Amino acid sequence: MDSTDMKYKDEMPIKTINRIRDILGEMGLLTVETSWKNSVNGFYSVSVMIDNTDLLTNGKGTSVEFALASAYGEMMERLQNLCYYRLSLDLKPQSMDYLGFYYAPDEKPMSIDEFLASEEDWIKTQLSRVNPSLDKRELLANWQTMSYEKVSADFIALPYCNLNSQRISHIPIKMASMMYMSNGMCAGNSPEEALVQGISEIMERYANKKILRERIVPPTIPRSYIMKFPEIEAMIAELEKSGNFEVILKDCSLGQKLPVVGVILVNKNDQSYFVKFGAHPKFEIAAERTLTELLQGQDIKWMMGVKEFCFCSPTDDPENYMGILVTGSGLYPTEFFSHNFSYQFKEFEETAIATNKEMLAYMVTLMAQLGCEIYVRDVSFLGFPSFHIIVPGLSEIEEFDDLKPITNYAAFNTFKRLVRNIDCLDDAGAATIIGFLQNMNYSPEASVMDLINLPVRGKAFPWYYSNADLFVTALNYWKGDTNKAYESFTKFWGYTQHANPQRQVITYYKCVRDFLATKIKGLAEKDALSTLGVFYPMEVIQGVVAEFNSPAKIINYQGQLNCWNCENCQFSSQCLYPPMERVYKILKERYAASGIDQTDLKKLM
Repeated sequence: MDSTDMKYKDEMPIKTINRIRDILGEMGLLTVETSWKNSVNGFYSVSVMIDNTDLLTNGKGTSVEFALASAYGEMMERLQNLCYYRLSLDLKPQSMDYLGFYYAPDEKPMSIDEFLASEEDWIKTQLSRVNPSLDKRELLANWQTMSYEKVSADFIALPYCNLNSQRISHIPIKMASMMYMSNGMCAGNSPEEALVQGISEIMERYANKKILRERIVPPTIPRSYIMKFPEIEAMIAELEKSGNFEVILKDCSLGQKLPVVGVILVNKNDQSYFVKFGAHPKFEIAAERTLTELLQGQDIKWMMGVKEFCFCSPTDDPENYMGILVTGSGLYPTEFFSHNFSYQFKEFEETAIATNKEMLAYMVTLMAQLGCEIYVRDVSFLGFPSFHIIVPGLSEIEEFDDLKPITNYAAFNTFKRLVRNIDCLDDAGAATIIGFLQNMNYSPEASVMDLINLPVRGKAFPWYYSNADLFVTALNYWKGDTNKAYESFTKFWGYTQHANPQRQVITYYKCVRDFLATKIKGLAEKDALSTLGVFYPMEVIQGVVAEFNSPAKIINYQGQLNCWNCENCQFSSQCLYPPMERVYKILKERYAASGIDQTDLKKLM
């Protein structure tokens, strides 16, 4: 099988799958493969999860084998970068410093003074770009608040190797996590394959960001060019015959030779669209990636995340922008769909490169021509090549000197601490929680567990934890502000009634609403029950009174979260934190024994 049939992978997909299964199995981790999708011929996707945890990855490809290899590869990328634990799940202190380190065996404590005095490449680059109106020391003090956990220094930094200068830079992990998130995390059958994938992803997201922010109009790739690649032409044909669809491929190179392709799937029946980007030095691989990405986890007949075209769509909302970069779904500027292209289409650069080693050298050179340096951290501690790549100026999701996301995340940390210690809540703490939620754009269905990133199974939690607006209702009622409690409950009821709940649920919620209204009016309980009794069954009224009769007990009478004290938490049987913590400790044990030296990355180039 030649490199094209192998899709420039350095191993057959079945060997990749079995290699990773063996690694995880030897660690005592069972994988479950689920959510297979194949609604269009030649498009496959699947999810792989670690049993009894919230650790899940998705894969896609043009065959069952390639989709599975993709999902397993992403699992190794996420596990070895400790992605779930760095970007989502908080851990108890005993687990954070398990084996004597917080994040990695080669971490280094760093003070603000050491950061400001550093001569290391990455730090000097960031400090040189700080807005002159900002005080650098104050900026770094703000960065300290990013840490939910308590650590022994101002920052804990991890070493990365600059592939251009071959020097080591220590990057504070909270900066790496906030600024780059999962962008640049990668895995592959060989170091070169992994790094080609990671750099490609960075280029892809950079092009996407720039097109959105600057309202760039990428040229359409002519069908005459696509016809040179029969497999891509066939994939487009399969999509288009699956419904009243049009598939438009876009040259998203920005006129800078970036090997990035965009795709727009247009549904002519309902005027909706879905946009994806993909990148790779070979056009056919970049195009295939972006096309298969369209249907990852999707059924062509029931597409999620699609957006209805509207000429005056509100695309400048920061939440819309972040949604596109993080989940791949959002509104695009109207200009994106016009034919007034910002630059002319140019065919992908024809090169003789055929191996990942050659492609890596090509991409590093291309980045250097754009004035960019590449920083890499080797995290292959489970024995499968995995890395985190940072390209300052290209791979940022958030900027180093942008105070807004930093302060927002600090507020998020405060919110999580208060919720997890709700047994110690006072009026000021309740007001802080309410204020945070009022400024947060959360889903109407979001539970409190969702908001504090607590992985759980099932929904058998007290009503005041089951929904964010109900939580606000309970907190306002606990504070004695019945008017605010009524407002937040009315907000909850406003969207809940459209979800077609069962009749008895409707009756109960309406009774809660009206009982709160009687409290606002100051009705005596006897008069309130008399009036409500005209419309509601007495057992429903009695249930509502039992729940709302004592404001002081409203947020604890059915139990409270007791995070980090799992043995005494009444919700422990529904919580996935203990098995997630078990996996974390296994990973740290393997990390500690790996002996990875970042200076070995110099040998790659």
